[in-house]
Amino acid sequence: MRSYREMERELLHIRAAIALLEQTRAYLSLRMPINDPAYWKARLKAVLDEQPRDLALERQAVELLARVHRLQTENQSGKIQPEAD
Repeated sequence: MRSYREMERELLHIRAAIALLEQTRAYLSLRMPINDPAYWKARLKAVLDEQPRDLALERQAVELLARVHRLQTENQSGKIQPEAD
């Protein structure tokens, strides 16, 4: 079982990756696992499966899962477009 600090660090990493994906998704042409929201969803579920026993970490993971879900939904509906400047 990972320590609180390891789980916190993992969530920070995932949060940064999701933010980058949200900002650059429409521009990514390479299909790689890290560009797929399902990859990040699996990592978040792994964190939750460890039962962090910390409400703050669980809330962060659930919030990130909602963001990943939104990315998946946008991807499936074809709504991903570059933002106009």
